[in-house]
Amino acid sequence: MLINSFLPESKVNGPGNRAVVWVQGCSMNCEGCFNNSAHSYTGGTELTAEQIFMQLDCSVITGITVSGGEPFEQSFELEKLLKLAKANKLNTLVYTGYSFEKLCIEHNSTLKLCDYLIDGPYMKNIPSKCKWAGSGNQRFLKLVDGQIVNNLTENEEYSRSAEIMIDAAGKITVTGFIEV
Repeated sequence: MLINSFLPESKVNGPGNRAVVWVQGCSMNCEGCFNNSAHSYTGGTELTAEQIFMQLDCSVITGITVSGGEPFEQSFELEKLLKLAKANKLNTLVYTGYSFEKLCIEHNSTLKLCDYLIDGPYMKNIPSKCKWAGSGNQRFLKLVDGQIVNNLTENEEYSRSAEIMIDAAGKITVTGFIEV
């Protein structure tokens, strides 16, 4: 699998504490994509699913997120990585520019290994309501055995939120997401 980057632990790339793998290579080239460096099929680091998994500390994470680039353009290694995660009782989330419906036709066996899927191309002019989706056309889907059991996109628990704090000196700190 051609990898753009890896984060061993994150709390903002899906539910719970998880590792994040960004794959290298994407044919979609969505305008405004935050990860343009992952579009090219050159660069990155070639690692097997087993080599990636060896970098995970399963004692501190509850899941793995695979993003991109486009993970389903490397479906063979993606499937191997997700199988390793499931065998080690990690939940799985995959970001894709493809629709769930298209993936059902072409990558059903890989979908069966996904607990969560964020699907659809990034569209910079449609703000997202979901804290993990990049744009408002994307869905945050809960899957069981490759089938949608819940569309969590507009679930209040996963909505974008922000905090605004003003300290005694009047300093303002804003964290989270605010629509401007």
